[in-house]
Formats: sequence, C-alpha cells, structure tokens
Amino acid sequence: MLLVGLTGGIATGKSTVSSMFKELGVPVVDADQIAKDVVEPGMPAYKKIVAHFGREILQEDGQLNRERLGEIIFSDEQERKVLNSLTHPAIHREMVWQVIKLFCQGHKYTILDVPLLFETGRKLQTYLYTTVVVSCDEETQLDRLMARNNYNKDKAVKRVQAQMPLKKKIELANHIIENSGELEFTKEQVLLLHQRLCSSYRRLVFMLILGILVLLYAVFFIRNILTR
Repeated sequence: MLLVGLTGGIATGKSTVSSMFKELGVPVVDADQIAKDVVEPGMPAYKKIVAHFGREILQEDGQLNRERLGEIIFSDEQERKVLNSLTHPAIHREMVWQVIKLFCQGHKYTILDVPLLFETGRKLQTYLYTTVVVSCDEETQLDRLMARNNYNKDKAVKRVQAQMPLKKKIELANHIIENSGELEFTKEQVLLLHQRLCSSYRRLVFMLILGILVLLYAVFFIRNILTR
C-alpha cells in the first residue's frame, strides 16, 4: 500500500480535496480529526495541555476552547511548539494504528491528511511514497478564511503568516493541486492524480513479483550448479 501525504495552507481547500479522494473510494487518515480525538477530556494529551496552559483555555463543559488556545499559539511560537510536543506523539501513534488496519484491508494507497506535514520534519516524510499540496492564490485564501472563521483581514493575515509559507510547501511537494478556481477543475486534477497513483501501485506490485521470480530463478540456478 502506498502512503500519500496531503497538506496545504489554512483555507486553501485541503479538506475539500480530501473529500474528493474519499468519493473515489480512497481511505483517508485525517490528522486533524485525530488531533481532536486525542484531546478529548480525560485523554492523556488533554491533561498535559491543561496542566501547561491552565484551565482558562477550557469551556464551561470542560472541552478545550480552541479559539482561545489558537490565539495563544498563533501569537507565540514557543507555546505553539509546546502544544505540538504535547499532542504529536499521541497523534502519530493513532495514525500508525489506522495505517496498519488499512494495509491489512488491502488498499492500493491511503491519503495521510496532515496540515503540518512539512513543519514536523522529515521523519514522517520518509515513509511516504509521494506528497501533495493543495494551493490557491493569496487573495482567495484570505477571502475564504475571513468568510469561514468570521475574521477581519488583519486577523486572517496573521493566521496565514503564522504558518509555513504556501510557496515553500509548493517547493517541497511532489504534486500540486491548484484550488483557486472552479471545483470541477480541482476534481479533474484529483482524478488524474488518482489514476497515476493506481498505475504506480500496479507497477510496484509488478516489479515486486518480478523481483521475487528473479530471486527464485537465481536460487534454483545456483542450486543446480552446486548439485552437479
């Protein structure tokens, strides 16, 4: 099974592209959803976060106040690193477990939807067959973010600037899906990439089988020489 890393900038449409892969029958391991699950009340990561940031980052029902926590980490890089160190180990463990289950089910490839794919270093990337970044122009990105989160322009710009520049992600990725325009154009790009990945899987399987056959032939040939 091939592992495909999917990432993008905030409000570039990564979740939209992820959903398009799901519609094609491709399983998606969603790091965002896992990140929410591991900080549910009572979970180890939740307790560590409360211990560090204090109970002021909690809502009345005990759930994390994500808006408040976001304001802290997006304005303080050191605090952002602390939060990542508290949550990433649990997120990675759950991702590995989900990948193992999908491998056993025999899928051709799996999408790993990881917002901070390039920010977390090369450790995860070494296990990926290829990487994909969802991109859009800066004006579209800001418009989407302001509409989605009800931000003013200054706040939206700060959120975008708190992340790795989208241009840098594009340089690091193997494939780019441009998502500034119509959804149909985005779907066409996703379908084309899907077809390429399926072809890559078949080619890798063929090469694996060929390699095994060559190895068996070599063993048989050497055995015949030694037994003469």
